[in-house]
Amino acid sequence: MLITAQQLQDERKSGNWVVFDCRFSLADLHQGREAYLEAHIPGAWYLDLTHDLSGPVAAHGGRHPLPDIDLFAAKLSIAGVGPNTPVAVYDAGGGMAARAWWLLRYVGHDRVYVLDGGFAAWLAAGGETSREVPEPRPSTFEPHVRASGMIETREVEEIVRGEKHALLVDARAPQRFRGDVEPLDPVAGHIPGARNALWSDNLTPDGHWLPADALRERFAPLVGVAGHDSAVVMYCGSGVTACANLFAMHLAGYDNAKLYPGSWSDWCSYADHPVATGPDANDTESTSA
Repeated sequence: MLITAQQLQDERKSGNWVVFDCRFSLADLHQGREAYLEAHIPGAWYLDLTHDLSGPVAAHGGRHPLPDIDLFAAKLSIAGVGPNTPVAVYDAGGGMAARAWWLLRYVGHDRVYVLDGGFAAWLAAGGETSREVPEPRPSTFEPHVRASGMIETREVEEIVRGEKHALLVDARAPQRFRGDVEPLDPVAGHIPGARNALWSDNLTPDGHWLPADALRERFAPLVGVAGHDSAVVMYCGSGVTACANLFAMHLAGYDNAKLYPGSWSDWCSYADHPVATGPDANDTESTSA
């Protein structure tokens, strides 16, 4: 699941790896692609959050709905991803690599690894860079969707009404969770009953993932609240940074976490959905979990 820059340098010598650059900025939608064209890991393909890792925006479904599975599979195929191809994904922070990791697993591909520390770690390790866009090397990737890895809006409604047992966890910053501010969506607040666990608290200040033991300690209280037979349902603003919490939970050894892809931007698009404000029961601004 996690690969260091040195390991990736060594593994790529086999020539069998496919690497995806997922750098993206919500503040500047062109920044990630421009950074890729300026310098990237040699042979890496670019996956754009808006055009590759998401589908068209509609009235409901959130700001970054899941992409069309066949189109996503076709992009993987063009890059040379086959059933057993090892894949590495990286970003420059922002949780984009974790979104790509989750999507690849969602369509049935297990051999996918996140570059620990992202592109900065690659440069720090003396990794070479390139401006060349790779030539297509078509393979055949057949998606096998794992629908059990996500939940739909109606299931979130059932959780809120108490008809389905699961714990909702919001990956956004505490001030957005509380509803103090909302820079991206038309309604401020969170889904009633949700807890708050800021996604970036899974990382060290230099962008590396915390050790598994530290992540296990972080998420153990949430797993305990959910109950070991119930799911922890991660969401954020639009289903992107929630994937960083999902990745962290997998690193910690937990396998009972799911994604609500539409997340807050989908939930608040329905006028009849209840909205909560204020901190959660754990005063998460100080505990972060």
